[in-house]
Amino acid sequence: KTKNQYFQEMIEEIISWGLPFAWVTGDSWYSSLENLKFLRKRNLNALFGVENNRIFSEEKGSYIQAQKIEYIDQDGKVLYMKGFGQVRIFRQSRRETTRHYIMIQSDTDNLDRLSKFDFDQLHSAHWNIEEYHRVLKQECHIEHFQTRSTTAIKNHIFCALVAFIHLEIKTISGEIKNWYRLKRD
Repeated sequence: KTKNQYFQEMIEEIISWGLPFAWVTGDSWYSSLENLKFLRKRNLNALFGVENNRIFSEEKGSYIQAQKIEYIDQDGKVLYMKGFGQVRIFRQSRRETTRHYIMIQSDTDNLDRLSKFDFDQLHSAHWNIEEYHRVLKQECHIEHFQTRSTTAIKNHIFCALVAFIHLEIKTISGEIKNWYRLKRD
């Protein structure tokens, strides 16, 4: 299966649980047209990172890459994304990197109501998820195991999650400044 098939299966499973959620978020790996159309078909709101070369238009038929859009104010800009439809795009510059994010809503009339505050709130939650996965991989080594048996793999994943919880407790209690500090020191 492709990563997009796994993504769609996970969303379908969550929907089948009856779990209500307001937003779906993901990085640019999951912002394919296929996934975005899948979410729109299910009336789900979403925030996704998009690559700088993703193509947008202020008017249908006249396209430009995200990185070449001259002006996107702090409240973002409603544009037409090629092959998809209307989105609100935000530009974020940190250090020497510029990133672009799109917000889609099941009711496209609400795109005009989204603001920098809405983006900041959602992006903060998105970034916390990104950090969680990064720490699980880099500090807790969830992906590094030399076994093939199901029980051993489950034990390794469990231990990695317990390690993350211990790092989080140490961070919250002030014993360490952040997750990476312990390894560095």
